[in-house]
Amino acid sequence: MVQRFKQFIVRTPLHRMAIEMKAYWISRNWVRENDKILNNKTVYCISPYKTGTTFLASSFDDAVSMHEPLHFTSIRKLNENFGKYFVRRLNSLDLKLECSGFLSAYVEELAKDPVARELTYICVLRKPSAWATSVVNHHQVVKEGRQHFFWGNELFWKEHVGVDLANFFHFNDTEKQQLVENLISYYMDFTEKTRALRNVHYVWLQDLKDFLPEVGGMIGEVPKLEKSRQNKARKHAFVYENEEVDLAYEQLINDLRAAV
Repeated sequence: MVQRFKQFIVRTPLHRMAIEMKAYWISRNWVRENDKILNNKTVYCISPYKTGTTFLASSFDDAVSMHEPLHFTSIRKLNENFGKYFVRRLNSLDLKLECSGFLSAYVEELAKDPVARELTYICVLRKPSAWATSVVNHHQVVKEGRQHFFWGNELFWKEHVGVDLANFFHFNDTEKQQLVENLISYYMDFTEKTRALRNVHYVWLQDLKDFLPEVGGMIGEVPKLEKSRQNKARKHAFVYENEEVDLAYEQLINDLRAAV
């Protein structure tokens, strides 16, 4: 009954009001937190959405590892004032590992913030063609949930990437091509910006399972592969292939790894 009521609310104009009220009370608690790091130094996986972040976060106990915690509130408040909320949010969540694709939009802020720049980061690598394909298809599934306020599209994809994923299949071929080019540009730019981070670990998506023991060493926890899960797209209505872009990305990764 409760779940059905929530689904009803999500599909009505009350949706936006409900999540904004919740975000208000959560962020009030963040403001009460100390603006200096307290009990931990959370390891952050900051790869964009659709790079295995669900799998990585779910490979460790829920008490120490989370995937996109307080998702709406986090994007809303970090968009509003990154410097004010990042460390307070870190202290409030008190995690050992966080995997949140929205953090890919704040690499420059992470590299400059006096606390964030000392933390450890993980960047999961995926060929741009496969990534763009997965992003477009996944958000068609999300759209089917019929959210009245498609906040992920509004607060992240439109604001930070400059794309409207919710209406992708309503665009003509030229508009679709431009949207994909914007996606690829964001992805390449994000990856290049990680060069500014002091302590970043790069791992290809296909190697993520073998990388788990190293992550466990970073956070002092044993990975539990049996509890892991993946968030694979259930639709395959769109396919993007661009070998030239994929090769350029591989060269960028080689350059970044050589500089570490």
